[in-house]
Amino acid sequence: MVVAWLSAASATGRADSPRFTSFLGLDGAFDGFHASSGFDAAVGAHTGGRGLILRFTAGSGVSRFRIDPLLPDRVTEAAGTMRALAGWRQAGWWGSATLFAGLAAETRRLSPALPDPHVGTRLGPAIALDAWLTPYERVAVQVYAAYATPFGAASLRLAPGYDIGKGVFVGPEASFSAHSRLGLHVTGITIGTVGLRLSGGYATDRGGRSGLYGGVSLWRHY
Repeated sequence: MVVAWLSAASATGRADSPRFTSFLGLDGAFDGFHASSGFDAAVGAHTGGRGLILRFTAGSGVSRFRIDPLLPDRVTEAAGTMRALAGWRQAGWWGSATLFAGLAAETRRLSPALPDPHVGTRLGPAIALDAWLTPYERVAVQVYAAYATPFGAASLRLAPGYDIGKGVFVGPEASFSAHSRLGLHVTGITIGTVGLRLSGGYATDRGGRSGLYGGVSLWRHY
């Protein structure tokens, strides 16, 4: 499933880490939908953009797919996840990156109930890398990679963007997990104190079907 993803602390290109950032993600595709939320909390002084970050995320969703592309019947999956992570953030002229490690609790149910070994509720270690890289002037690359051991869930998303003005970045994005996606994103829109990221494009699910997807992420620094 899609877990809350957002380069939340650096989505506006800030090298200095805010003390607290809350975020919310809503994601819909041709095969289902997911919702997620969470927060980042900075611990300590964070001199020079370096320091300890605590992150907590929770999400749930429903999707419908074929376990085997050759079978006509589809199954409905209800999934949920919670992750409690601690990480170290490093910032410099190149941008910022945070490497996290912690625990993931995940649950997965199928309807109709099938003899699938990847169902139930499990707890295990998880790691993640969240980065906002600035290799060139007015260019930023969002990178998010994660792996959780409970069900062997791995994901990778890359989203380069060009600053069209006022810290708003526009560009392509690609992600790889149980779904493969290729689309476009607009990151850094501000409405008052809230930041906004919009994305959409074309997705392929694990059963071989394909269609459109769209998502919105919101965040706020405190």
